[in-house]
Amino acid sequence: MKPLRILLFVVSVFLVLFAIALYFPEEGIVLTGNLKLHFFTASDIFRKNAVQYADISGIINRNKLLNDSVISALVATAEESDDMVAFDTVRANADSLRRSITRIEFPENDRAILFGVFDALNRVRYKGGLVRIMHYGDSQIEGDRMTALIRNRLQKKFGGHGVGLVPASQLYDFSFSILQESSDNWSRYPLYGNRDTTLQHSRYGPFASFCMFTPAIREKTAEESSNHIAWISFRKSPYSYSNTKTFSQCRIFYGYNKEPFLNEVFINNQRYDADIISPSTKPEEIRWIFNEPRDELRVVFTGRSSPEIYGIALDPLNGVVVDNIAMRGCAGNYFTSIDAGNLKAIFKKLEVKLFLLQFGGNVVPHVVEDYGYYEKWFYRQIMCIREVCPGASVIVIGLSDMSVKKKNRFVTYPNLEKVRNALKNAAFEAGAGYWDMYKAMGGYNSMPSWVFAEPPLAVKDFVHFSPEGADIIAQMFYNAFLYEYDRYENHLLTGQMLRK
Repeated sequence: MKPLRILLFVVSVFLVLFAIALYFPEEGIVLTGNLKLHFFTASDIFRKNAVQYADISGIINRNKLLNDSVISALVATAEESDDMVAFDTVRANADSLRRSITRIEFPENDRAILFGVFDALNRVRYKGGLVRIMHYGDSQIEGDRMTALIRNRLQKKFGGHGVGLVPASQLYDFSFSILQESSDNWSRYPLYGNRDTTLQHSRYGPFASFCMFTPAIREKTAEESSNHIAWISFRKSPYSYSNTKTFSQCRIFYGYNKEPFLNEVFINNQRYDADIISPSTKPEEIRWIFNEPRDELRVVFTGRSSPEIYGIALDPLNGVVVDNIAMRGCAGNYFTSIDAGNLKAIFKKLEVKLFLLQFGGNVVPHVVEDYGYYEKWFYRQIMCIREVCPGASVIVIGLSDMSVKKKNRFVTYPNLEKVRNALKNAAFEAGAGYWDMYKAMGGYNSMPSWVFAEPPLAVKDFVHFSPEGADIIAQMFYNAFLYEYDRYENHLLTGQMLRK
C-alpha cells in the first residue's frame, strides 16, 4: 500500500473515532444490568483534569498541631477565660486550628446530649470508677482499627487500661490490641451473616452473637453424659499500646446453662481460681479482681453442656474502657433483632455510658434514589439502644468518602452524600450526636488523596483506611470529642452557660 493511502487510512480512523467521541454519552451505554460500554468523550479530549481530588495536606498538617493541651487552650480562648494559659501557636492560629476540628453536631445544637458521659468521665478523672464506651462499626474498625487509638487517648486522659469486651471466639484472625486463642470446639452463633436458623431464640448479646463449646441444639446421645473441655487464652500483643497490655479484672458474661459447669482461671500456667457454676435461666456474670494488673490469662470451661457466652471483659478497676465491636459488611440495622431483655440485662451489668455507631459504608454500593428507608431503619436502631440502655449517650460516626472508578479516575459515589444525610437525620431525630467523617477527611473526592498519599493513608479499594490513616481519622474524632468535653468542663469551672 502506498504511503499516501496509509496516511489517509490512519486519518480516517482518527476522524471516525473523534466523531464517535463527540456524540458518545458521558455515562456510557448500558449493555446489561451491571455492564456498561465506555468510550472516551469530547470532555476527555478538551478538558484537562476533569476530576479534581481534594487537597488534604492542610487537614493533615493542622491535625498534627492538635493535642490535649492545645485543644484546651482553644476552648479557653473561645470561652474568653481570663485564666487561660495558651501557647504561642494557639494565640497565632486559634481560629484556623479551631476550624480544623470537625465538630460533633447536635440536634437543635443541644450539647447536653453528651453531659451524661461527660459527668461520668469527670467522676472517673477525679474520684475513680469505670466508664464504658462501646464502639460499634463495620469493617472500617475491624481488628481494633480506629478504636485502639480512641481508647489509648481516652485512657491517657482519664486513666484506665485493658482492651475491654471481647468474644469467646474471635471472628477475625487478627486484633491489634490483644492475642487471643481458643480451643477448636467453640462454635459462634451470629445474628448477622451465617445465622443458624434452627435457633429458637434471639439472645445474641452485645456482639450480636454468642459462643458455646457444645452445640446449641443437640440430639440426645450416649455421649451426653461425658464432659467437654474448652479453653480461651489471652496474651499481650506486641503491637498494642502499653495501656492495653494489662488488665485488673476479668468478667465473663454468660447465661442459660441447663447444667452446672466448672470454671477455672490460670495465670502463668498456675491455677488462680476454680468454681462450680450453677444452672441459670438469665444473663449472669463471673468476675475476678486481681491484686495486680495481669498481661495473660487462660480460662477453662468443663461441663456436659455449654452456657451461652456473650463476652469476656478485660478491664481496669478505674478509668475508661472502649470496646471494639466490628461487623464486616453490616449496615448497623441488627439491634432491634436481638432479645431486648437479654441485651438490657447485659448492658446494665456493663454500665455503658456511650455508644459510638459507625455504619453506612455498606449501604453506598446499593444505589437507589431515596434512602428514607435506611434513615428509618437506623433511627429504630438508635431508639432501641436508648431503650435497652437508658441514660447512655449516642454518637453516630458518619461514613467516610468512598470512590468508584470512572474510566481512569476515581470519584465519590454519586449517592454517598444521600446516605450521609440519612444517617445524620436519623441521629438527630433520635437525639444523638453526629460526627461527619466524610467532611473531616476532606469531603468530595478526598479518598483518592488518602490512597495516593505518602505513606498511603487508605488502601486501594478506595474504601478503607490504612493503619496510618485510621489513626489520623481516629485522632480527628478524639479531638472533636475532647473539644466538647473541655467546653463542658470549662462551663463547670467558670459557672457560665455553654454557648451554642
